[in-house]
Order: sequence, then C-alpha cells, then structure tokens
Amino acid sequence: MSFWIVGLMLGFYVPQAKLLLLIISIILAVLVLAKLKTKTYPFDSYLSAFYASCFALLAFLSARRPSIPNRNEKQHFIATVLEYPTEKTNSYQSVIQINQADSSYYENQKIIVYLKKDTSVLQLKPGDQLVAQARIQRIQNSNDLFAFDYQAFMANREVYYSAYLPTKDYQRITEKASSIPFAAEQFRFRLINQLKKHITNDEQRQVISALTLGYRKELSPETRSYFASTGAMHVLAVSGLHVGMIYLFLTYAIGFLKRTQLGRMTFVIIIALLLWSYALITGFSPSVQRATVMFSFILVANSLRRPASIYNSIAASAFLLLLINPNLIFEVGFQLSYAAVSSIVFFFPKIESLWSPQNKVINWFWQLFCVSMAAQIGTFALSVYYFHQFPLFFWLSNFIVIPAAYIILASTVLFFLVSPANWLAAVLAKVLSSVTFVTLFLLREIDQIPNSLIENIGISVFQLSVLLACLIASMFFIKLKRKEFLFVAVSLFLFFQIAAFRQKVALFNQTKCIVYDSARYLHLINGRKNYLIYAENKEEEYRSIPHALRELQLDSPTRIQLDTCQNFSTPDLIIDKRTVLFVNQTFQYKKRKVKRQQTGLKNPEKDDQQSHFSDLAFKTTIDSALEKGKILDFNNLSVPETFIADF
Repeated sequence: MSFWIVGLMLGFYVPQAKLLLLIISIILAVLVLAKLKTKTYPFDSYLSAFYASCFALLAFLSARRPSIPNRNEKQHFIATVLEYPTEKTNSYQSVIQINQADSSYYENQKIIVYLKKDTSVLQLKPGDQLVAQARIQRIQNSNDLFAFDYQAFMANREVYYSAYLPTKDYQRITEKASSIPFAAEQFRFRLINQLKKHITNDEQRQVISALTLGYRKELSPETRSYFASTGAMHVLAVSGLHVGMIYLFLTYAIGFLKRTQLGRMTFVIIIALLLWSYALITGFSPSVQRATVMFSFILVANSLRRPASIYNSIAASAFLLLLINPNLIFEVGFQLSYAAVSSIVFFFPKIESLWSPQNKVINWFWQLFCVSMAAQIGTFALSVYYFHQFPLFFWLSNFIVIPAAYIILASTVLFFLVSPANWLAAVLAKVLSSVTFVTLFLLREIDQIPNSLIENIGISVFQLSVLLACLIASMFFIKLKRKEFLFVAVSLFLFFQIAAFRQKVALFNQTKCIVYDSARYLHLINGRKNYLIYAENKEEEYRSIPHALRELQLDSPTRIQLDTCQNFSTPDLIIDKRTVLFVNQTFQYKKRKVKRQQTGLKNPEKDDQQSHFSDLAFKTTIDSALEKGKILDFNNLSVPETFIADF
C-alpha cells in the first residue's frame, strides 16, 4: 500500500520519474532471475524490492492528470441531470452529464450548470434528460489572494467545465430515471420531503437530513461554523461513524445466524446488502463510500474466521478505492478518514488501558473520551494544515454529538418505517426535534466558551510532512519499544520546532503590500502590524482580507479611510497630503474623476481637482510588480521605489 501511494505521488508530481522506476524494476528483475535457481540470500530481498518497484510503477502509470484546455464555446447538447438543483444566491446549481454535443469533446463530460431562478427548475430531478444550448467554459478560480482552489477541487471529481442556462435555453424531454443511482437519489428526496412534512424548524431538519441521509446542501454557514469550531463536524458527514453504528446494530440483531456455515454466509450477504443500500440512499458520497468499503472488508475478514489484521483490512479498502480513482488521494476527507480510523485502531487500546473504571456508565464515557483522543492524535496535523484551527473542547462535544447521532439515526429510521401512520410519525418527529434542539443548544454553548478554539494556525507542507513522520516514528516506538524510533521521533519534533521558529521569524520580518483583486483596498504589512487603506466607506470587508490575516498570521488591521484622513503617523506609516510613506517605500496618489472600469493612470495632473469617487489603481516602475490580486514583497527590493496610486 505504501509503495502504491509513493507511485501515485511520483506520477502526479514527478512525471520524469517514470524512466527511473522502469530502470529500477529491470535491474531488480535481473537480480531476481540471477538468484532464481539457487534462491540463496539475498533472493528474498531482491524479490520483495522487485514487487515494491512494480507496484510503484503501476501506480505511477495509473496516476492521471489530464490536460484540460480552456475552452469557451457555445454548444447544443443533450444531457442527463445528475443532482437535484440547489438554491444559490442568484441561481440554482446542478451537475449534468453531456450525452451528445456539437463537439464530441464534451460527450460524457460532467459540467456544473447554473440555472436561472424559476419555479420550473424545482421540477428537475436526477435522471431527467435535457436538450439545451449554452456557452461552456472552463471552471475558473477567483483571482483573490489565498482563495480556495475550486478548479482543482472539482477536477478531482472529474468536473472541468461550467455553463449558465437561462430557462429559455433548455427543455426537459423525459422524466424517466434510467438507473439505480437515479432511483436511489429520488427515493432519498422523498424521504427528505417526509422530514419537511413533520419537522418545521429548518435548522433541525437540515441537521437531521445531513446526519442520517448525507444531504448537506441546505445547511447554513452558521450551523456549519459552530459544528466545525466545536470539533463536531464529522457527525454531519455520513461516514465511518454512521456506517459503524449500523454495522454494530446489524451484527447484534442477526448475529445468531453465524452459528452455522450457511448462516455465516447469509449473515455476510444480508449485512453487505444493507450497508450498500444505505450508502446508495445517502447519495454514495465519498465519505460513505470509503466507510462502506472499509466495513465490507472487515465483514469478510471476520466471517472467514482466520486471524486477520485490522490494518490489512483498512489498507485493502484504501487500495481498492485508489485503484478505482487515484485522485481520491487528494481528497481531504479520504486522508482524514483513514488517518482517524488507523489512529483509533492503534491508540485506543493503549489509552483505554490507562484506567479501568468499574462503573459501567463512567466506563462508557471513558471509552468515548479515549476514542475522541485517539482520533485527534491521528488527524491533528492534517486538520491544522487544512482548516487552520483546533477546537480545544472536541472531547466535550463528542460526549454530546455521538450519543445524539445514535439516537437521531435510530429514530429517523423508525420515523421512515412508520411514516404511513401519521400520528406515530408525528410522535417520532417530536422526539427527533427535541434531541436535535438540545444537541444544537449544547454545541452553541460550547462554542461560546472563551478560548475554546485556536484559530489562524498556519503550517507549511514541509512542516506537515515532518509532523506526520514524527507521528509514524512514535507509533513504531510504542509498538516495537526500540529506542532508535524514539530518537527519530524526538529529532523530527525538534526539527519541526526549528522550522516553526524560522517561519515565525520570517513572519515578524515580512514587509509587504497587497492590492486585492476587484476591490479598492491597499494592504500594507510590516511584521504582524498591518494597515488597510481604502478609498470608500464600505459596510462589508472584502472577503480575501480575513484569509490574508490568517495566512500571514497578522494582528487585527488598522483601517484608514483615505478620503477622511488628513494626516496619519506611526513609526512605519505616514500619510500626508498626497503621499503615503510606508517603511522605506513611497506611494504617491492623486484624486481624479474616472470610470469604475478604468485602471490606468493617464493624466493625474489634469484631473487633480476632480474627485467624483475614489478608485484604486496602481502603476509601478519595476516591471508591473504591483498588480491587482498580487503581493509585492518589499523585502526583495534592493532599493526604495516610488509607486503611483490613483485614487
């Protein structure tokens, strides 16, 4: 498994390594053949190395990064709707798959479509066929600094293009679902409508839908925020927790079948069918897909009644998923899922053995705490790297959300089973609403605890790699009790501290200027101190500014509205008349009447007294280093320069 991952990473990032892997495989093959007759030492080592190199080479060849052209052309096409439309601010969003198009290039391509807001859009469902015309273009990232790489995110899902569809430009030609996944998606939508019928509170219904059916598209940003800040976000994604609950319940419910050979086979078939049916109903999301594959391997391994390592089952499920879709290795959820499961399997028994309470209730809470700690040990580095925060009370929130998830999941299944009896469904809906209300209330209270969340943590890819290597070395030390691994773990941890110290020094010495794309803001940064200079009074702060504060680990900025600022003076910034002096760099600005789309500086002296409104635009004498959406690093300038800012 490890060599397969190495091969994938080489395939994605080092395409030149193909020849090297091929040469290594050939050399090892020759060495194996030379020792094949006698099979004397080191034949076994040669053979193992040969298998490893072949695995890495095959993984390298399976890694695919297709070159996607930046097309932008109008097409007539017939397509299949893959998802129910989701309401956005100005449109509805869905995903379709093109069956036929003017250009054969687009056939079988999945594209994101934005549909004009209209009541007819709500009638679309997965499996519907559309005939349409639209301009199809490559998904583009925002030019904002530190923005999420949406293009790469969708490329991992093999979605490369998008289109806008006004109502007049498409027509539904059939409503028939043509496959099991479409029928399952429509069945899930009917279940969600049952919840809407009996549970009127939007937030409670959205949480129940996410927790039980994997439908998270309607969750509000506020709900997501306090689930994330309390370390409870994992319950909103149908994953190993939910599939594990169902697996354990079914194991206890029909465990009596394992008494005979035929019964064991029936037991495996029934549980596997029910697990995969649940995965299908919940939309077969990547998280539930991973969990179902993992538990399927565990189910088969246990049914064989042979000594099998749980690590082998975990590795086999990961290998199968990566074999089907190598791009999964870049999925944050994939990485976190397997890191959490592996960490729980390894650390949970060791943490649990530290204390053995006699009281069953206390023992249950202790085990829950141990599971939370074990999962956090394995996912800490990845969580900090991807989300830049760490919830200190994750263990407390898990005391709430895990029992609540079990109650909500079981009650929801019963609710769906008795839904034909309205009075009984209404009773269960009240139970669901009450449990969800209490859960949300307690999570909000945890979120309000002072200093419950450490935010704006930034580590580099290098630091992440060192932390993960340190964790692996520590696990080997705990398992094998060899001091060499302890020495490696301590050395790596010290190395991480040195790298973190160097990063902090660099951050304290940074001197930068940021001009945000599509915004009239000038961000001047000196160490952690920073100043936001803007021309107009804005109610909402530009969306990239909080990202810059986090990524560059800055203090809260000093905001300066230039139109109302007659003079301003600090040790590193002076504003006086038409000059901004920052550290040793000078910005000269003039007000003039311009059109909003105008960005050049033509004749500032002529329009000096005309100030209809203010608009930031910049020119520089050092090869246009100061552009919108870019960072100018003053540390790299050998001599002070003068920049002209046009307000």
